[in-house]
Amino acid sequence: MFDREESGSCGTVEVVTRGRAVGAACPDCGCFSGRVHDRYQRRPKDLPLAEQGSVIRLTVLRFICGSAGCPRRTFAEPFARLAAPYARFTRRLNHALERVGLALAGRAGAWLAAHLDFGAGRMTLLRRVMTLPDPRSSTSRVLGMDDFAIRWAFKQPGHYLNASQASSPGNRGGRCP
Repeated sequence: MFDREESGSCGTVEVVTRGRAVGAACPDCGCFSGRVHDRYQRRPKDLPLAEQGSVIRLTVLRFICGSAGCPRRTFAEPFARLAAPYARFTRRLNHALERVGLALAGRAGAWLAAHLDFGAGRMTLLRRVMTLPDPRSSTSRVLGMDDFAIRWAFKQPGHYLNASQASSPGNRGGRCP
């Protein structure tokens, strides 16, 4: 849950918020702690709001782990649905930047991002695209043929390799029967 307070300055909407959690579980040992060590502020950028840039000023609590055997002494309150740890952009803006990067990449993507008030350069877009997983591809049925192999295959029939035929038990040395 968040408390919200909106203030606009210089064409930027700033949402001031803090978490309402009374404690959190330690990421290492799982021990619940409610003892506050400190607080700090994060300022991740978010999607534009009404054609103005948007920044979330988030107050994050640091808790003290009470477990004696835990190597971690303090840990931060998690905001996993809003932004990844150490992230400068919210998950929503990061997703939009990935889509712009996939569609245009480089300078054209940076131009579009600037016009949409995303505030990201060309290298940011390219880094977002490079961190995406590779798309799944299906297995090819034909491994390959070029013009020379086709001309050669007319002289020597049965010398091309089809992926479905290569795995058959009656196949001898890659030749088709």
